[in-house]
Amino acid sequence: MKLGIIGFPGSGKTSLFNAVTGGSQAVGQYGGQPGLHVGIMKVPDARLEKLRGMYNPKSYKPAVVDCVDFTGLIGGAGGGGKEVKGELLGKLREVDAIVHIVRAFENAEVPHVLESVDPKRDLGEVESELLFADLAQCTSRVEKLRVQVTKPTKTQEQDKKELATLEKVLKLLEDGKPVRGFTPANDDETKHVAAFQFLTIKQVAVVFNVGEGDLGAGGLGETLQQAHPGSLALCAKLEMELAQLPEEERAVFLQDLGIAEPAAARLARQAYAALGAISFFTVGEDEVRAWTIRKGDSAVVAAGKIHTDLSKGFIRAEVFSYEELIAAGDEKGVKAAGKFRLEGKDYIVQDADIVHVRANTR
Repeated sequence: MKLGIIGFPGSGKTSLFNAVTGGSQAVGQYGGQPGLHVGIMKVPDARLEKLRGMYNPKSYKPAVVDCVDFTGLIGGAGGGGKEVKGELLGKLREVDAIVHIVRAFENAEVPHVLESVDPKRDLGEVESELLFADLAQCTSRVEKLRVQVTKPTKTQEQDKKELATLEKVLKLLEDGKPVRGFTPANDDETKHVAAFQFLTIKQVAVVFNVGEGDLGAGGLGETLQQAHPGSLALCAKLEMELAQLPEEERAVFLQDLGIAEPAAARLARQAYAALGAISFFTVGEDEVRAWTIRKGDSAVVAAGKIHTDLSKGFIRAEVFSYEELIAAGDEKGVKAAGKFRLEGKDYIVQDADIVHVRANTR
């Protein structure tokens, strides 16, 4: 899974990136030259920690999410011409979901590029930028296809089908609506739309960056989350500072501040929900590990996440749930309770399933 972090200059993109990846990129009003910061966010999971304590493995690996901080992509950054912006937009099209950080804090030392702090306005402005980028991309392709379909070529029929699909998408964009509102009528339309990696078809996780004093019950953060269901409010600067502390000290400060979980845990949960992602676990004395798949993925897909050979040579999956293991106390207890199952390749893996794949890898 790959997340792309975007937002206006001075909104806290790089602070959030540092907070969730443990990075140390320089932060500032405009974040430096247009470009990318790339890092990995380890996904905190209390269930995996419990399994770690039970198995005491040689290796312990939480799920990870690739994070990309897009500096200078959204308007007002300066120093980024069309060529640079176009290149960054291309990279943004490659992410699985977008994290839009919206400034909701006041700081005279960091003036807003639009001269005032207005989260609702900024949400709309950035959504419009993404929509206009899709509109330009779609318009260019439609204009080319309209000429192309008049010529007798080997691809003429396919070009006509693609044109028909993209003209529907273009109408949607011209009406100011995101591509995620398009419902494909058939497999061809699904393929045509998927090929373009439209920005407004991606799920967006909204993060409101509030001041430290606006956290907690009754604060601005809570108000914004209530007004925008599914959003997340945090203080990116504070979270970044906490991420630099040793784990034991960090836990104490989080408790003192009344913050239940660090930013990485909350952002990961928000991103998983937006993408319909879940985690399954592999366990043993050698390794306890979490893996990320999409809700609805089969056992053979999950096997392929572990290793492609396991997918190709899949025989069966030995499965029990995390809850069943905790209730039984250990794997012997799971088997004694009749909860240990043998599943075929079409089995739909559930969140927190513990899976052991049997495969012919010769």
